[in-house]
Amino acid sequence: MEIPTQQEIVEQEKQIIADGWTRQFTTFPNRVQEYIDLYQAAGLEVRVENWALTTDADPSCNDCALIGIMRTIFTRKKGNTETSTQVDK
Repeated sequence: MEIPTQQEIVEQEKQIIADGWTRQFTTFPNRVQEYIDLYQAAGLEVRVENWALTTDADPSCNDCALIGIMRTIFTRKKGNTETSTQVDK
């Protein structure tokens, strides 16, 4: 898996947000399904990206984001566009 640069991640995140998604938080992969289930039960669409911002771009992220192990969770209200749950584990 090729890890995108921080600039590529920032650009991807801008596009995701422009598409109506809201970034919730970044977590470890083993907790992703739990959050997907939680947000879907609340009636939201869920999108998971296999990247995270570095501490320079987002102070809430730590150094583990640099090696590409974290996952960033986005949500939006159902029906915003044609795309639905997207998970990249």
